Amino acid sequence: MKIVRNRVLPLALAALTLIVVSAGCSGSKKPDKLTEELLSTPKEALFEKGKALVDKKKWETGRKYLSFVFETYSNDPLGREALLLLADSYFKQGGTTGYTEARFRYRDYLNRYPGAPRRDYARYQFALCYDKEHERPDRDQTSTREALEQYRALVREFPTSGYAGAARERLRQLVDLLAEHEFGVGFFYLRKGSVAAALGRFTDLEQRFPEYAGRDKLFFYSARALEQLGRAEEASRYYAQLIEKYPDSEYAKRARDKKEEKPTRAASAAVEASPQ
Repeated sequence: MKIVRNRVLPLALAALTLIVVSAGCSGSKKPDKLTEELLSTPKEALFEKGKALVDKKKWETGRKYLSFVFETYSNDPLGREALLLLADSYFKQGGTTGYTEARFRYRDYLNRYPGAPRRDYARYQFALCYDKEHERPDRDQTSTREALEQYRALVREFPTSGYAGAARERLRQLVDLLAEHEFGVGFFYLRKGSVAAALGRFTDLEQRFPEYAGRDKLFFYSARALEQLGRAEEASRYYAQLIEKYPDSEYAKRARDKKEEKPTRAASAAVEASPQ
């Protein structure tokens, strides 16, 4: 027991130094009450007190207790749990700063403890931090892509986890969000007359996101782009796919209308060209 105490004491003092500095304390000769409490109280009691404080949203005070437990007993199961609670406290506090701080700590947990029993939870929360910051389809999608990567890692690493189902569902939704962003860029090009660039976006979207829920409109505008590029036969194939796969879609109706227009125009042209 003496050997263990000798090992723990330097860690405890180092952790205290960090806490004192972060609290902005001056170098007074007599230890303050918090320092005395941290040094004299069992880790279990410190952990529970820190947990109770963050549960009451007394974030800064609660984090001092949890930080001490983690920094002093980082290889102990309680130290691991303290790190997760620290991350959770920032996540619950929310906001850009909160999610950034939470991400840092969830990542630290994942890197430090490759065999820890709660890695699936840490991975899920890590993904949620990015997910909370994702933008609308017309904005930058960096956070969305990061969230996708972490959800995929969770499903791959822990396919039977209780968090895997929620991760799969969110994956589907975020894929649609990213795909909608890509479609929006392509549609913008099409409206501006950059037809080849638009078709390139649409083709890439079709290949990368086969599960995209908006494939009916993707097929329709791919056909429109092909028509404008003079590739009528390829456009017809897209219209045919659209009508076959999404018969009830409003875009399928528009595709049928366009297919009916062509014979009518051809017949009118033949009448005009025939000798009188």
